[in-house]
Parts: sequence; structure tokens; C-alpha cells
Amino acid sequence: MFKQTTRGGIVLEDIKVGDIHYEFEYEVGIKCEVVTKPERTRRADGVFVWEWESKNVNTGQPISYYITEGYSHYGPNLYDYEVYTVKNWI
Repeated sequence: MFKQTTRGGIVLEDIKVGDIHYEFEYEVGIKCEVVTKPERTRRADGVFVWEWESKNVNTGQPISYYITEGYSHYGPNLYDYEVYTVKNWI
């Protein structure tokens, strides 16, 4: 079985509490810290999903992440470094 990743290449199985990640979309960036380790669960329809919580480092607001296995290309643009220069950080 291959490892699941975010669109930014972070391996979901390797995410640890306290990791810092950067999410980018539409020239906006969010720096976040992982609060809970990702958990893999099976939905009622048999599809596996990954869920975890992070928090926005600047605002303290919680962020819920959810990635469906095999469809990570629809998931967040989450990286482990500042890959893009953005106009705004929220």
C-alpha cells in the first residue's frame, strides 16, 4: 500500500503533534500547528479518510483537515515549508 500525502507532499502517516505546516490558496497563506495526530477511519460506504486538527498560529483558530484516500488532489495545499510568496497571511 502506498503512503497518502497532501497536495504539498506531506505524508499523512508521518504527521506529528506540534508539526508546523503552511497552507496556500488564492495568494493567501496560513501557518498552522498540528494539534491532533491524523487518524485513518473507514466511512460507512467503505472509503477510508484521514482527519486531524491543527490551529492557525496567528489567530489560534482551529482548523479541521479531512482527506479522502485516493483523492488527496482535492485536499488542502499543505506543505512543510513556505513554498510560495503570498500577499496575505491569515
